[in-house]
Amino acid sequence: MLSKRNFAMMMIMNLVVLVLFLFSAVLKEYFNDYDVNHAAETEWIDKTDQKMDEDGNPDTGWDSLPGKQQVLYIGTMDNSYYRVMKEWAGYRKKAFRVFSSFEEADEVIQMQEEKKPYLLIDGQLVEKNPKDAAEKLSEYAEQGGVVIFYRLPSYQTIEGCTDLRNLLGIQHLRGESVKLHEIRIYSGFLLGGETCYSFEGVEEPELIDMEREVPWYDISARTKSYMVGFISAEEKESMALNNEDMPAIIWRSNMGSGSVFAVNGDYMEGETSLGILDAMVYETEEYSLYPVVNAQNLSIAGFPDLTVENEEKLAETYGMTNQQFCRDILWPSFVAAAQKNNWKITSYLSVKQRDESKKEPSKNDLIDYLKYFNEESAEAGVSLGRMDSFDIRASVAEERDTLKSWDMDYVFAGGYIRKENKDKLSSLIDGNGQMKYFQDIRTVVGEYEKDQQILSWLTDKITLQNATTDAYRHSYKDSLWLKSLETSLGYSNIQVDIYRVLWPESKADQWEKVAEKMAANIDTYWKPFAAFDKTTISQSDSRVRNFLNGSVESTREGDRIAIRTKDFTGDAYLLLRTHGEKPEEMTGGSWKQVEEDAYLLQLTAAEAFVTLKPEYELYYKE
Repeated sequence: MLSKRNFAMMMIMNLVVLVLFLFSAVLKEYFNDYDVNHAAETEWIDKTDQKMDEDGNPDTGWDSLPGKQQVLYIGTMDNSYYRVMKEWAGYRKKAFRVFSSFEEADEVIQMQEEKKPYLLIDGQLVEKNPKDAAEKLSEYAEQGGVVIFYRLPSYQTIEGCTDLRNLLGIQHLRGESVKLHEIRIYSGFLLGGETCYSFEGVEEPELIDMEREVPWYDISARTKSYMVGFISAEEKESMALNNEDMPAIIWRSNMGSGSVFAVNGDYMEGETSLGILDAMVYETEEYSLYPVVNAQNLSIAGFPDLTVENEEKLAETYGMTNQQFCRDILWPSFVAAAQKNNWKITSYLSVKQRDESKKEPSKNDLIDYLKYFNEESAEAGVSLGRMDSFDIRASVAEERDTLKSWDMDYVFAGGYIRKENKDKLSSLIDGNGQMKYFQDIRTVVGEYEKDQQILSWLTDKITLQNATTDAYRHSYKDSLWLKSLETSLGYSNIQVDIYRVLWPESKADQWEKVAEKMAANIDTYWKPFAAFDKTTISQSDSRVRNFLNGSVESTREGDRIAIRTKDFTGDAYLLLRTHGEKPEEMTGGSWKQVEEDAYLLQLTAAEAFVTLKPEYELYYKE
């Protein structure tokens, strides 16, 4: 039987627990400064005035250093190769010169320079006189030059020219086309480790978007393979072939003190070539050191929608209203996916998603979400334009006026624009290079598309950070694309498109179909890049500005690398890649390992020094 004394003690304990619970909730509410965007408190870094040299290329100001590096692009300008290779040269602050034919570039190639230019060549341009081109390029490589065939000459041209085969390191041509069983990219080239892309027994065949049939070149012993196609084990055994006989896709041919790289396929089209170019340069150097952004973003487009829209479809599909679905289903899913790997969410709200929506948006919903965001260290941005906006300026002005009427102090520093509105973006910018309606916007995220520059200055005050990945899909090319961008930029921006979920056109667009893919993709494919920081879009913006403004030079004496930076505001992030060495000591900053032979440096001073030591030291016992 329970005594009065024990009953009283139990009631007191329950009361204490209740009070503590309520008190913690009150404190949590009281100290939730939801109307402050803490991520936007970082310094707004303007674009550096970039001096141009006599050829119209960026002048990095390192004229005191011998041998300014150039990139010679030999090819046409009406393709995606040209755009992205110029983008790469800009990121690396290298002079970029264009020649429409091999003959046009011949005089420059034969010049004796301390730092020979990197030659980026379209192999189709040497088909007119392959023997002459091969002889000149062989001489160039033997003297220490780096030649990169971003597209090979035709199979017939290579077959008919011994000098060209020797230049490329091809000892035997086995066939104009071979059907591959799998493609393998080896570790140590692009970041992310070894990856195998199989064409057989795949659960989702629609994710296979790599070329399966390629010309079969058997390369010689003086070459090194980075990406190789494999036929089936049965075919290999029946033909009595070894792994080194398999069709080469990306390889290097050593000639004298130089190198010739070859790419068998379309892998240098689009932004994938950014990382491949950096990896090729790394393979030719004692070490490689270049700036990266060091930012991984999770961008949720069109969330939350503050107006009740598409009611009948949502009720039919999800059995609830827009408000319930966003609050009770979507937000908890985002939080769970983000918390698993410490992602920071940036969510681009919509006051309305369509111009014709007649219902009034909810201020209380916005306040609730800003509280949720603050609790999860997330950031709120705004959508620039609506679905099928007829007049984007009127739509954005209406969104601004609604938020302004609610008398909120939150600083919206990031904007999101759908691809159908991108060509209208310039109409939202005033004469000072700022947004007309949201003056605090410092960076804009563009909807995910393949053929677009990832990072750039939209104006002298606003950056552009285009989405790099669709969270609902991760194909073979998407995988290679991700590895390349992380190698070159240390950057990604995952797009979670909520417009598609709130306005589903088929069952494939429904949340239960895409949510599992989103969570699995985010959890799986970014694990090799965990060394890079997770950021919101404003935090990322500060790093993007530094990346676009800054330049780096380094020299090595013995085991010590001296690093000098220019035009960085605050810390600079660099990727150091070595060959069997690791940092032992560093002044002027710190480092952490990304993977074997790859290290992320954080420089806190304009000059830094890194001392290297062998990764594995040998000890001899007498």
